[in-house]
Amino acid sequence: MRKSRPQLSDVVMAKSEALLQQRSGSSSVASESSDLSATSVSSSSSKSSSVSSSLWWIHDKGYDLDEFVQRHPGGVEAILLGKGRDCTALVESYHPFTNQHWKVLEKYLVEQPEEDNIDEQISTKDRNDLQQQKDFFYEVLKKRVSTVLISKGIDPKDDRGATITRTLYYCVVFASWIYTGYLHLSGRILGSFLFAITGWLMGALGHDAGHFSASRIPWINEWGVWGMSFICNPILWQHQHTYGHHSFTNEFGHDPDLHHFDTFLRVHKRIQRQSHYRYQSNGLYVMFAYLFVVFGTCFYIPWGVLRTNSLYGIIEWSDKDRRTKSTGMQLHFFLYIFIVAVVPMYTHPSLLSAICASYLHVGTLGLVFALFSQINHLNELSLESDMISRNEKENSKQHSTSRRDPRLAQSWAAAQVETSNNFASQSLFWHVLSNGLNHQIEHHLFPGLNHCHLHHIAPVVKATCLEFGVQYKSYDTWKDLMCATLEWFDKLS
Repeated sequence: MRKSRPQLSDVVMAKSEALLQQRSGSSSVASESSDLSATSVSSSSSKSSSVSSSLWWIHDKGYDLDEFVQRHPGGVEAILLGKGRDCTALVESYHPFTNQHWKVLEKYLVEQPEEDNIDEQISTKDRNDLQQQKDFFYEVLKKRVSTVLISKGIDPKDDRGATITRTLYYCVVFASWIYTGYLHLSGRILGSFLFAITGWLMGALGHDAGHFSASRIPWINEWGVWGMSFICNPILWQHQHTYGHHSFTNEFGHDPDLHHFDTFLRVHKRIQRQSHYRYQSNGLYVMFAYLFVVFGTCFYIPWGVLRTNSLYGIIEWSDKDRRTKSTGMQLHFFLYIFIVAVVPMYTHPSLLSAICASYLHVGTLGLVFALFSQINHLNELSLESDMISRNEKENSKQHSTSRRDPRLAQSWAAAQVETSNNFASQSLFWHVLSNGLNHQIEHHLFPGLNHCHLHHIAPVVKATCLEFGVQYKSYDTWKDLMCATLEWFDKLS
């Protein structure tokens, strides 16, 4: 599937081929030759693919960071997540309060191919679209947010992880999770229900760690992401969520989160209509579909990735050849089945009781996860504000009557704001119960900032959005936002 803007994979291939020409000096690969044999084309594609997969692509420039990986301050896992693909959003959003990374990157920039060598692969317009440009709106936000954090006694770089209070919260939830897990494994129905609730709350640690924000110490984040284990396969989570969803929020064909529910729900207008989607106008049907969410994220989807090495053909499992990742994916897959479904068969008085306990756990956690995660992006306004839609509107001049700064149409930060939604942002209760997802806008702008800091920056983010005419959607209650999602599902039914 193609975006309205050029796909990076196409650009990467073209750049890589040109780079190979420059390095090898081989005229057999040059675009001047129009009668290349099938063998030479295949060889060129194989080599260019190898080159592109070994580089980090940032603003259409390839960087060879292999020598820097072990010295990366954020840890090995954080930097390897972007290898071999467009990691522009990762680099920009995880280094918002410093420019030091650009100085480091300069040392590892791969020699750029001459423009003449890639004219046939990339049009002049496409090259202009891909030029590195400062996101003016994001630059303003970064400066203002940094000022606010400092005024609160929070160093934007050194103190971006969990506070002592947040860390104690992690510990209390972890202890509760272990205890309720014991109850579940001991054959107690109530224990299975409580194990689901604490499993959701453990997602606070898993989510923060998955964004490298639980701590400044890399190994804590690398192990902490396993707190997601009963919500989603943690290896899959990094590719699906931290990379895919946050880089391409609500972009159809690029954000994997838009493709999880096709079996039951039509969440995007580009999904082909099917007869059973008519049932999604009923809220009870939607709740029924949500009961299967965790079954999908912990079993069905990981099984598909293990078979195809790709998530829906959208996000490649780029580190599948690393033993820790391949083993980790499989280990979680089998341990999840063993803990949730197999052990209860031996500890419950009957098979029926065991099945009920297993499904109570899976269904409860799936429902809670969906009710707090899906509402953050799935409504009409949010699904028409992604980068693809913004480019389409710009090209069709639908934005011509707007008084907004025209640069906002190309602003990744503005898209993050307008594709996300907050709810009950002043409530500590909803903050705890939702694992901080009630500040989704701020989280998408600054994913490397622990959720415990987001309430500090929300006012200045909102004020800046109002100043620039960027739609900041903050619902008073969870119910209001849930209703907006259900209204959208009804419209698509």
